[in-house]
Amino acid sequence: MNLAQIINFLSQDEKFNQNIVFEHTINSKEALYVDFPDSLNNDIRTVLENTGIKKLYSHQKEAFEYYQKKKNFVITTPTASGKTLSYLLPVIQDKINDKYGKHLFIFPTKALSRDQLSYYQKWKQILNKDWNMNVFDGDTSPEERRKSKKASDFILTNPDMLHSGILPHHITWKDFFNNLKTIVIDEMHIYMGIFGSHTANVFRRLNRILMHYKANPVFIFSSATIKNPLELASNLTEKEFSLIKNSGAASGEKKIIFYNPPVIDAEGTRKSAYKAACEIGELFIKNNIPIIFFTRSRIRAELLANLLRENLPKKLKKKVKSYRGGYLPLERRQIENDLREKKIMAVVSTNALELGIDIGMLEAVVSVGYPGSFSSLIQQFGRAGRKTDPSVAMMIGKANALDQYLMKNGNFIIEHEGEDAVINSNNLIVYMEHIKCAAYEMRFAESDIFGGVSVKEYLDYLSDNDILLKKEGYYFWMKDNYPSSNVSLRKAAQDNFLVVDISKKTNEQVIGEVDYFSAPSLIHEEAVYLQQGKYYYVNSLDWEKRRAEVSEINSDYYTDAHIKTNIKILSKDEIKKENKITCVWGEITVISKAHLYKKIKISTNENLGWGKIHTPEIEMHTQAAWLEFQDINIEIEKEIRGSVLTRAAYLIKQMAPLVALCDVRDISSLGFYLNDQFMPYSILFFDHYPGGVGLSYKMITNIEALLDLSIESALNCVCEAGCPSCIGVWDIFDIENSSSPNNIIDENIFAMKKKTLQILQFIRNSL
Repeated sequence: MNLAQIINFLSQDEKFNQNIVFEHTINSKEALYVDFPDSLNNDIRTVLENTGIKKLYSHQKEAFEYYQKKKNFVITTPTASGKTLSYLLPVIQDKINDKYGKHLFIFPTKALSRDQLSYYQKWKQILNKDWNMNVFDGDTSPEERRKSKKASDFILTNPDMLHSGILPHHITWKDFFNNLKTIVIDEMHIYMGIFGSHTANVFRRLNRILMHYKANPVFIFSSATIKNPLELASNLTEKEFSLIKNSGAASGEKKIIFYNPPVIDAEGTRKSAYKAACEIGELFIKNNIPIIFFTRSRIRAELLANLLRENLPKKLKKKVKSYRGGYLPLERRQIENDLREKKIMAVVSTNALELGIDIGMLEAVVSVGYPGSFSSLIQQFGRAGRKTDPSVAMMIGKANALDQYLMKNGNFIIEHEGEDAVINSNNLIVYMEHIKCAAYEMRFAESDIFGGVSVKEYLDYLSDNDILLKKEGYYFWMKDNYPSSNVSLRKAAQDNFLVVDISKKTNEQVIGEVDYFSAPSLIHEEAVYLQQGKYYYVNSLDWEKRRAEVSEINSDYYTDAHIKTNIKILSKDEIKKENKITCVWGEITVISKAHLYKKIKISTNENLGWGKIHTPEIEMHTQAAWLEFQDINIEIEKEIRGSVLTRAAYLIKQMAPLVALCDVRDISSLGFYLNDQFMPYSILFFDHYPGGVGLSYKMITNIEALLDLSIESALNCVCEAGCPSCIGVWDIFDIENSSSPNNIIDENIFAMKKKTLQILQFIRNSL
């Protein structure tokens, strides 16, 4: 069957079509072509014509004209609309006209930089130019780095390397900065939250360097759908921009389907979204339809890939691969290449393949669960049907409150304008770290501005603490090391944990990496670590040496860690009393520790038991908001009041992305009863980033809307006692943390949903 026949089959198949809860067709669109600009170089014109391009898309010509006028611009046309050519054409022409000109391209990932390099090099070869085009990132060898500094015309890098490998050593890049004509920042929508806040400060440092070398390059941003592209570009660079948003590119018809797995018991339990994805995926793979699946976590990517392989004929098993962070560079590139050459029929990925890496022509995409933001979902859906061919994009609902709300309100996605990309470049922790980095790169004067404000107060503080030396009105870095080596833009530790396979003692092999914050939950001792269809048992974790030793095993279960969290209030910055409810916004320290893990049977998802985790505590200072109240007019047994508040906090958090416009993983929530830092009853939310980026503040200022969504979600759920689609479920960890004996829990568990609703309605009515 071809794609159209498969879609028709699914729409008529009784088992499948009764679970389709939303359908929408995006019609094909004719291209809007325009003539080449009169000023287009003849050699470039010939290359385009020889490759079948007789005219440009309207937005490509618009970008060319902005560049010719030396105007900064942002282009936000859809995926596969020729955005790369939009900015590359004027840059190539500029390079032809000025052979000494230099051009900097910044991509959020190493994989995307290397993918784009091959496209740029094709232009160089066709035009028969001797331009030096180089990737400068963490995988670049020392010898290649030396060559790049000395003679690069085009540098492709990422913000992390700009931050730690280029700006601190700008003197060795003197010729490059002296002649810098263009800075292109691709996939701008990635620069949100803490990553965006850090990157904005990297650009502040870059602007100082540009002023020093008297360079005035054109800034170009490329982005997926976000609500505030001009605002974000300005916040990141402190410059003004023009916007190109109307696409002239043609596009094929795209069928969008929301599929909600069926309820399989009286308690409202839904069939696993991953099993549903497996059944649907089988049909595509067996009919040779290239498909990509997106999951929310590394473990789920590996599990789904294994499930797909289990049900496929032997000859097709090797055509299914998983792809995620933590793979070694050569393995990632091999998978990308195999996709382009159609050696792989299906890939199961985290958001690592969400960006514009060339992985060939795919006809179908399945997002298992809402990926956390509208822009991510659009990016994922855009990975299929990348030219004028028809395609299908499907989201399978998971059993959580947010997914189930969207399953019932599909038009929310279609009518969505995209998220406001929120950054907080003046986050004090972030700001101070980058002042140190900037001071190392170039001295500060007392009158200097950084981020639009005077930095004298901050510089004096650093001077008083013997970090800077103050002399004759200037401040100089006085430490031996350079500070950017200790600052990660993504707030993961610089020294990731190596995962070492010791199955063969004579041939130990590094098979992957795990970041600092994920290590306690993924590679604790006795964990089961998954990679490319193989299961590894973690024999030991050396925290100091950042090394986990694993052995390959046959396993019918995986492990899932539980994180225990303690809170210390640092400050209460805003307090607002509403009748019986007090709303507070402030700063806290979060102390988290992985302490227990569950063994989950792969075939049934049942809990096979649990064990203890022995890893150090991790502390984080962040922003938080909380609701607290002295008493409630609701009869709830004392033994389960803490659990009811936890369930309410869970549900509000699940709905938060619809109001705070963030990924659900960007925030955390807790419910407390009789915690000595709060009133007897409290529900707390905090930004899941050191220093915070203002998400908890957005939640507390929109708390009425959040409560309305939460109440609506619980009321519309088909379960009686509470389930993952509304208030979540109790498990061994709830019981372990409860003060009540098991028989009392058993008596009250079926009243949990009712009592959680009563708490939410009490808060709502009290505001």
